[in-house]
Amino acid sequence: MALFQLTSDVSIGSFNFSGVHEVRIQRGIKSIEERATIVLPTIAYVQKGKSVQKYTTSTLFSDGDAVNINLGYNGDVNTEFVGFVKRRGTGMPLVVECEGYSRLLRLNVNISGDFRTTPTTAKALLELAVQGTGITVQCDVDFQIKGIKLVKFNGVQICDIVKQVSDHTLSIFFIEPNKLWCGLVYSAYATGNTNAWNFPTINYRLGYNCVRDNGLKERIPVEPVQVIFKGKYATGALLYSASKEKAARSKYTHLSSQINDNTTMGKFAQEKAFMLNYTGYEGRLNSFLQPYATPGMDAYIVNNDLQELNGKYLIEETDVTFGTNGARRVLTIGPRVSFDTANN
Repeated sequence: MALFQLTSDVSIGSFNFSGVHEVRIQRGIKSIEERATIVLPTIAYVQKGKSVQKYTTSTLFSDGDAVNINLGYNGDVNTEFVGFVKRRGTGMPLVVECEGYSRLLRLNVNISGDFRTTPTTAKALLELAVQGTGITVQCDVDFQIKGIKLVKFNGVQICDIVKQVSDHTLSIFFIEPNKLWCGLVYSAYATGNTNAWNFPTINYRLGYNCVRDNGLKERIPVEPVQVIFKGKYATGALLYSASKEKAARSKYTHLSSQINDNTTMGKFAQEKAFMLNYTGYEGRLNSFLQPYATPGMDAYIVNNDLQELNGKYLIEETDVTFGTNGARRVLTIGPRVSFDTANN
């Protein structure tokens, strides 16, 4: 039987660490924040030429230094995290907290602008959020936003504003370490489209490459919900858009004063309805470190006991742990491709 030996390749600043106590990495499509924690020995031995010198590990690097975490088995590693040191602990062992490129947005401060009389757009706001950081923006759903005034905001706060205007139907996250994506996820999956990022599909079979006793369960809403968005044009005329679930007795209404077109409101209303009415798997899938998977990829799940739920699902979040007790990748499962067909 093949033996799997855990392998790590972790660099912080200019130093490479051949061994770590523990690593944990958390990423997801619902947040622009990517987090990692590295637990290192308090004392490090650094080889310089033929000599080896002893150092206190925390003095070898600084807050803000670049971080690269590669993990795997038997020397075959994948890049799990790219980011920066957020803070260093003072205890034993040394705990290093890290953050992804959201750090550059958080530190991009003093962004101001008055868009109360002249509307701006979602993409323009996101471009303001990343200005000067080297981060690029891909905005698949752009629309006008009115009534916004920014006073010394940072980039993270601006991303939050765009999500709030959409009633949190928009997903904004990093599809690459330095590329920010904004768009609607559930609408694409409901109508049978794969993800918008051209990520691969990872195959999972319960009891084979992931444990059978996992956190997955079937999600069946109590009753359908119709979503209604309401607002006003500048002329005072009313805006009204509703999702297609007209027969639903339960209604969810969102009042908006910052969106000025029915088409956009209709997209957000339907996305919200898909999120509320989704039927399929939900929960967490406990897998091994390999196969490699990240948020935005699709998981094709096969369960011989519940074959009606087999299919391709979006991976919304990953929680990777690596250390002396082994390695695991826990996936939070999102919508299934074509889940809306039962409602047509």
